[in-house]
Amino acid sequence: MICSSQEPFEDGFPNGDELTPAEEAAAKEAAEPKGVVKFGWIKGVLVRCMLNIWGVMLFIRMTWIVGQAGIALACVIVCMASVVTTITGLSTSAIATNGFVRGGGAYYLISRSLGPEFGGSIGLIFAFANAVAVAMYVVGFAETVVELLKGADALMTDEINDIRIIGTITVIVLLGISVAGMEWEAKAQIVLLVVLVTAIVNYFIGSFIPVQSKESAGFFRYDAQIMWENIGPDFREETFFSVFAIFFPAATGILAGANISGDLADPQMAIPKGTLLAILITGIVYLGVVVSTGSCIVRDASGNLNDTVSSQFMANCTNASCKFGFDFSSCRIPGNSCRYGLQNDFQVMSLVSGFSPIISAGIFSATLSSALASLVSAPKVFQALCKDNIYPYIGIFAKGYGKNNEPLRGYILTFGIALAFILIAELNTIAPIISNFFLASYALINFSVFHASLANSPGWRPSFKYYNMWVSLAGAILCCVVMFVINWAAALLTNVIVMALYIYVSHKKPDVNWGSSTQALTYQQALSHTLHLSAVEDHVKNFRPQCLVMTGYPNSRPALLDLVHSFTKNVGLMICGHVRMVSTSLAICNVYESQLGKVNDGISSTDKKNTF
Repeated sequence: MICSSQEPFEDGFPNGDELTPAEEAAAKEAAEPKGVVKFGWIKGVLVRCMLNIWGVMLFIRMTWIVGQAGIALACVIVCMASVVTTITGLSTSAIATNGFVRGGGAYYLISRSLGPEFGGSIGLIFAFANAVAVAMYVVGFAETVVELLKGADALMTDEINDIRIIGTITVIVLLGISVAGMEWEAKAQIVLLVVLVTAIVNYFIGSFIPVQSKESAGFFRYDAQIMWENIGPDFREETFFSVFAIFFPAATGILAGANISGDLADPQMAIPKGTLLAILITGIVYLGVVVSTGSCIVRDASGNLNDTVSSQFMANCTNASCKFGFDFSSCRIPGNSCRYGLQNDFQVMSLVSGFSPIISAGIFSATLSSALASLVSAPKVFQALCKDNIYPYIGIFAKGYGKNNEPLRGYILTFGIALAFILIAELNTIAPIISNFFLASYALINFSVFHASLANSPGWRPSFKYYNMWVSLAGAILCCVVMFVINWAAALLTNVIVMALYIYVSHKKPDVNWGSSTQALTYQQALSHTLHLSAVEDHVKNFRPQCLVMTGYPNSRPALLDLVHSFTKNVGLMICGHVRMVSTSLAICNVYESQLGKVNDGISSTDKKNTF
């Protein structure tokens, strides 16, 4: 039985009063109402991470990235993102298995490792990034719907305003599903995953079935010449890192499972297993799509069946499409714009697929599932931050409703932020905004593992052993470098915001004690420097008075303290001492009773009867 003078805080004890992992698990289990929905590693982590990673970028922007960067650099982009996410996944797994994990996801992991200063600053940014991610995925969904309406000549107003209208309606529907509860949201995710996997399989099957009617749009068949032509980059008003910035949000879904850590049955097992497996599966699929699209589709195509080349002019035609009887060289003439090909058509995967409506369903599934996951993640992270009472005036968002402690107020706030960014209606504008915020979060997660390992705290004992402190440090540095390479101005602004929030929390000094690695490292450094001083010889230039003052209780002899302070003057060392005289037998008895009390605290009442 756990005894405490404080009442449980909805889902356990207040974050400022941390118990041991075993005690906190028992307290949390006792505090939870019956019927609470808990998820395993597949439904809670693997499915969520895969759906979030297979987001809008897979179907709508991956082919465009191949057209811009080429097969080789597109693979480099995917691998770079995978390296960052894999290192971060290892670091996340290490922190998640170091003790009992409560709700709050990335915020909880960082704050309990590095303390409230870093945790509080990154918590706000991470929650905001997830809210903006909702807008990105919804805009991707709206883009696809508008393309279908445009093909049917059924636009309501114009493309931009139609995206805003459809996006607004979509985010309202998603808000309704989220407010209905985690159980309904989880069922929706499973259905969306089935549709998404079907769409991916449908694309790969279609890529092996060349159709003559699709040749004018740039899709022929797997061909070495097409692959060779697409192997190198062809950047048009873009650079390698601007393309990387647009793709990277696709890799930000790795924390989708960790963000609902409070709703997992066994977070210590589920987070490492589900997160790392999701990174592996999705990375392989992304690389497969890169190689596949770059090997069977040309960069530019007019869609005009008359753009054929006769045998007598074949010698003057150098493009890969010439081999199949088409000449699309006019697409590269300034002033001419072609609608099809990797560079121009965002719906290439629908063209290639065996049955295009399934790809449209896959796009809807990918975008809606990712938006739904982000719409759930942001309020959960923000609720955990509000419970810790680090910032003023946000405590109203800490309140939860229902058996699952749903943050309904957080949902409304996330909805408002998402709606504001949906009105931008430009996917390529929204994506880089998110990249910097997520990279900052990843950098701090990796730095947390390095810092905890460096401090060598007795409380740092993760059961997940497949991590390395120096790899985590390299991951943190890599995240920071990528931030500045993508957009140095946005990276600088992100760092300024983090530092401003850090300084604010440091100045406020919240009344919490989470046993962070910062405290452990401070002790270790103080001890190390003290030991170094023992080997330093005294010198007149460095002399500082060091006084042991036998004051008894310090407030009982203020005159003696003032006297010694007059020559230590805050540059020397003054230690106040007090000697208590007791008999030897009484001292031994006191020690025995103290040890006996500790033993009694660790055993049950039944065991006490058997022991004594």
